[in-house]
Amino acid sequence: MRHITALILLLLFTLTAQSETLKVGIKLSEPWVMYDKNATIEDRKPRGFSIDLWNKIAEKMGVDTQWVYYDSTSQLIESTQKGDVDASISAVTITSNRETKIDFSNSMYELGLQVMMDATKSSASVLELMGKEIKKMMTTQSIVIFFLFLFITMHLRWYIDSRDEKSDLFNKRYSSGIIDSFWWGITMLVTWETPPSKGIARTIDLMWHIVGIIAISILTAIVTSALTAQAIGGSIRSEKDLAGKYIAAVATDAPRKYVEKIGANVIPVKTLAEGIVLVRSGKAEALVHDGPRLVYLANQINKKEKKKVLVVAPFKFNPQNYGVVFPSKSELKEKVDRILLRLREPDGLDNSYHKKLQEKWLKIK
Repeated sequence: MRHITALILLLLFTLTAQSETLKVGIKLSEPWVMYDKNATIEDRKPRGFSIDLWNKIAEKMGVDTQWVYYDSTSQLIESTQKGDVDASISAVTITSNRETKIDFSNSMYELGLQVMMDATKSSASVLELMGKEIKKMMTTQSIVIFFLFLFITMHLRWYIDSRDEKSDLFNKRYSSGIIDSFWWGITMLVTWETPPSKGIARTIDLMWHIVGIIAISILTAIVTSALTAQAIGGSIRSEKDLAGKYIAAVATDAPRKYVEKIGANVIPVKTLAEGIVLVRSGKAEALVHDGPRLVYLANQINKKEKKKVLVVAPFKFNPQNYGVVFPSKSELKEKVDRILLRLREPDGLDNSYHKKLQEKWLKIK
């Protein structure tokens, strides 16, 4: 009888000693969740801010974790809503619309949107930028058309003037007079100074005067464009400056909707990597997303190329909160909320666990 009782007690102890295993959904989102996507699920070793945070939460609750991988935030939320997982954690923004489908924990991180831009364009001088724009405009075709127009105009102007005995604007001899006419055309193009003239000569002077105005207007537009593109932080100093500009944003994420509301010309992209390519190629003026993620990616790319090629503007806007996701009315939510609060509390003179995670994963370099 004693042996049977001991066996039952041992069995009960073994059962109670076994930790509960929770299924937790995650998706790639640097630096919150990172892993080798090409590795098998068994060989993946997730790491990042959210992974460390959940591991600490699981440790406090005395449970084990089985990671469940998703390709998008929408898939992660949908599966959590259905109860396929016990919770999900990554970089999921708390929104009122999402709250109707699932439950969120207290904020696990507070942030705002930020703007990533191409640093190489900011380092270029105005003259360099002007040169690039002029080079784009000065095609072989446009140069040929201009000199053809100049050739016809200066010959016509010399011919008319050579028939006017009272005019001494040009030399009557062709070889000398055509040189005078050439300098007449160049001078008028730049200074708009018109000589005394009548009849057809006056009409030609007026036409060439208009050509000069158009040329100066084009040059002025180029200078303005160069100055606008020069100061990477200068042209976009706040979210108000995004209005009217071509801004890349991930099509399925919340930042895209906000940027559209403030009047930006949004270029939807599938991934942040695609948005960065557009920014570096000049097809987008900036990329808008959650600040910490942009800072992390900029740091990684700058480090890889051993120079500053991307910058993230320091200003933040549209404050947001990330949260852990639960199925509606989950009993886990309250437990996790209490642990999250404790993890934010300082440990004596030491920083809180939450603060240490920020320094580890979200430090600006």
